[in-house]
Amino acid sequence: MKVLNSNSVVYAAVLLSDLSNGLSLFGNKKPQLTKRDGSEIDNFIKFKFDKSYGDSYKNSSKRNKPKLDIVKRDGYEEIELKNESSFYSIKLSIGTPAQNVTVLIDTGSSDLWVTGSDNPLCSSDDATFTGSDGSSQSSIDCSLYGTFDIDDSSSFTSNDTSFAITYGDGSYALGNWGQDVLSLQDIDVTGLSFAVANYTNSTVGVLGIGLPSLEATYSGSLAGSNPYQYDNLPLVLRNSGAVKSYAYSLFLNDEDSSEGSILFGGVDHSKYEGTLNTLPLVNYQKSSGFQSPYEFDITLQGLGISTSSKNTTVSDTQIVALLDSGTTLTYLPVTLTSLLAAELNASYSARLGYYTMSCPSSSDSTEIVFDFGGFHINVPLTSFIVTSSMNVCILGIIPRSGDQAILGDSFLQHAYVVYDLENLEISLAQAKYGSSSEDIEAIVSSVPSAVRAASYSNTWSTAATINSGGDIFTVSTTASNGTTSSGSSTRSSTSSRRTGTATSSSTGSAKDSSASSLRPSSSTIDSVSGSSGSSSSTSSTSISNSATTLASTTRSSSTSSSLSTSTSSSRTSSSNSNSNGSNIIVPSFITILASLFYFI
Repeated sequence: MKVLNSNSVVYAAVLLSDLSNGLSLFGNKKPQLTKRDGSEIDNFIKFKFDKSYGDSYKNSSKRNKPKLDIVKRDGYEEIELKNESSFYSIKLSIGTPAQNVTVLIDTGSSDLWVTGSDNPLCSSDDATFTGSDGSSQSSIDCSLYGTFDIDDSSSFTSNDTSFAITYGDGSYALGNWGQDVLSLQDIDVTGLSFAVANYTNSTVGVLGIGLPSLEATYSGSLAGSNPYQYDNLPLVLRNSGAVKSYAYSLFLNDEDSSEGSILFGGVDHSKYEGTLNTLPLVNYQKSSGFQSPYEFDITLQGLGISTSSKNTTVSDTQIVALLDSGTTLTYLPVTLTSLLAAELNASYSARLGYYTMSCPSSSDSTEIVFDFGGFHINVPLTSFIVTSSMNVCILGIIPRSGDQAILGDSFLQHAYVVYDLENLEISLAQAKYGSSSEDIEAIVSSVPSAVRAASYSNTWSTAATINSGGDIFTVSTTASNGTTSSGSSTRSSTSSRRTGTATSSSTGSAKDSSASSLRPSSSTIDSVSGSSGSSSSTSSTSISNSATTLASTTRSSSTSSSLSTSTSSSRTSSSNSNSNGSNIIVPSFITILASLFYFI
């Protein structure tokens, strides 16, 4: 095995250097966006994206499904959860002449970066790189998803500003900021700043479309003075006039579909049933000094089960729920998972590290009901079932420590979600599949036809003991005229269709786009307290998990190397300015700094 040696420079001023330059680092040019054929853009932009699932993007597939496998290692067996991460990919065209690269759309980070052609870890050989701290890193094959060679582009300009980001799964990217001719499917987004990673252990780059507080240039409350934000893709689209709002809608489509779509600046009313209900984002990390929300957390008011014969409320205790399109499964606090499992007659297996249950038939009508206060999102129980090679079914709702839930794709594929980054709100409705036509309406100042949920002002504020019981099925809704009505309900789709006349239009041609993950997708999966044996389940995070800035935000996630051992890590990012742009922060330095700022 070939060993590569390198004496990387640890640039310790990463957090404080030259941030005072602020937005001037990116220039004052305001992009004027058009389609690549020169025609004008409608007041919304729709991209389609490819969906794939796996343990890493390199090994992901459209056909993969979460499953539990027995893996033999060194004479003993381990039980591993496979295909736990979700990936949404899109192709970019960068430079003059154009070079094509693939990136993952991520709702949980906010920066665009691509792999540079000079990345020393890109090699077709089975090589190992040894860093200055003695740690080793295997080489990666960068040819499949493309790299960007700045020397082959006559239009590339560097900002001489360093970029660094790391993720909870151990992947990272280090490089420099710049600008170039840039196209996203058929839309020319030249002027959007991006980073070229000349050192990364990831096979694919990331297109982050999250909140500004997640930008690698922003320090928030955890780092030094002079933080700054810049226009990432959603802001570039809005500020250029291409769309009228700082908002987008995400439609993952049904689980058998290989494509989903993201709609910037618009809502497609044909993709949901009933009424769009609006909720405010929750500032989950307020106690840690954050002045506003930095990720897509909302309040889950309760949880229930609906069958053909009865409705059962599992709990009506408020908890925080993160909408995370980078996670395939759904994670709930330990106590809530235990209460739900009991109602489903699922039992915890210390050997497997998961709840097991009788396999439901394909015609099983049982639904898990997520109550958001005045409306429900219903998810078939079968969407939460994980198969295994041991002829047993696993409940794909995983217990995790803490008071926060993570609602992954198993939930989100049944919801139509509008992310309003301007007003820090989320609008939700039950997803609708199979529509042959579109009914798209531009978002101007607020989400069209959306109404404030009855619980809009009753949001999570502090952790509480999760209690069983209650009644989430007597739904109280406040109409626009201020009157209140109540009744028994098991679906949010029973509410009336939107009022008024919508502007319906076609989206035109679009290539291939992606929406993603948002945020450290997977989280710590703890053994249920009181169960026999010492076991914890495997949790893997993906590149598309939500990133946080070293100078701004951090978020914990975990990976597990064995059934009995789990290792917690955090995902951090940082950006620094450097006069010559040549200094690189080695991964070990980032890891050390991340541990200093680690919080839950």
